[in-house]
Amino acid sequence: MTPNLSPKQRETILRAATSAPSKYNTQPWWFRWDGDDLEVHIDPARSLRHGDPAGREAHIACGAAAFAARLGYASFDTGTAVERLPDHADPLFVARVQVVADAPDPRLAALYPFLPRRRTDRGPFHETAIPTAIVDELCAAAREEEARLRVVDWEPAYEALLTMVREATGLEEDELRDERARWIDDPSAAARHEGVPAPTLGPRPEEDTGAVRDLAVGRDIADRGTAAFEARPLIALLETRSDTRYDWLAAGQALQRLLLAATRYGVAASFANQPLENPDLRAEAGRLTIPPEDTHFAAAQMILRLGLSTADVPPSPPPACTWSCATTPSSSTSPSPPRLVRPLTPASAQRSASPSPSSPRAGRTPR
Repeated sequence: MTPNLSPKQRETILRAATSAPSKYNTQPWWFRWDGDDLEVHIDPARSLRHGDPAGREAHIACGAAAFAARLGYASFDTGTAVERLPDHADPLFVARVQVVADAPDPRLAALYPFLPRRRTDRGPFHETAIPTAIVDELCAAAREEEARLRVVDWEPAYEALLTMVREATGLEEDELRDERARWIDDPSAAARHEGVPAPTLGPRPEEDTGAVRDLAVGRDIADRGTAAFEARPLIALLETRSDTRYDWLAAGQALQRLLLAATRYGVAASFANQPLENPDLRAEAGRLTIPPEDTHFAAAQMILRLGLSTADVPPSPPPACTWSCATTPSSSTSPSPPRLVRPLTPASAQRSASPSPSSPRAGRTPR
């Protein structure tokens, strides 16, 4: 099929895809055009050896990117479908966003304007509860993508989950914290196109509720301050029926869809995924029973804190759009599809390498 997308439309799709959330804003993906279809690949140079050894969260990020790309297509009335794990011989080729003859779901185009507005809000939320009808909409968004958003609002499950978050934070190994520190900015750092800038870290909680993740725990970053957070935040588990790579990608698609639905309704979100980084605690989180439901999906993929924001949150840096289309070498007479090449910046190159004495680990304060 002859490609019909214009360069401007391709840019729109790529900007949509790269707006997806990823752990520490590592952006663990690269993309390649195959005609008008977009391939999504995991970039191993941006993987987290300690924070995501199985690549589960990289798959979730790529699933979110695939869903966001669909919104880019839908913005100019082009229908798509996502094929997960299209090439079993290439485990890093995790999704293909395919153009289809059917018109796009109008609900996708309606979500597109909210892509640049979505934020991870690590600050305090209002004590006002999210209306039940909106929570139901977020649960429906997850179901659309073969996942389940399960609100943890009953005891003893609520306190048990927060206890797991606190326990997992205390069990973090130095290697994991050092790796994370290389993706966290400090206030004096020059603007970068990856990682988490210091202004988006939010204040430290005056009291450790367990629901708020401090990405700079154990580090001394100036001018953060402290604040009182909501007494009982809304906590939810994003779950899938199984725990395969296929399910991880579904979780990413569901995550992106529900986060954009939340943004549409003025609901903010952050993450408290510490227990999911510990195999034993992750299994325990997946076994939580929440009345009146005594059934649950098999695997917990994300832990979300949801609420109504009290302040505007600055955006994380978008990826540098210095993409270049390079033809991949091929022995055949016809060129293979162009690969979108994103060269590592000096900062990301340092993060991918072993820590040096000048890296943030050298200045980290003891726990």
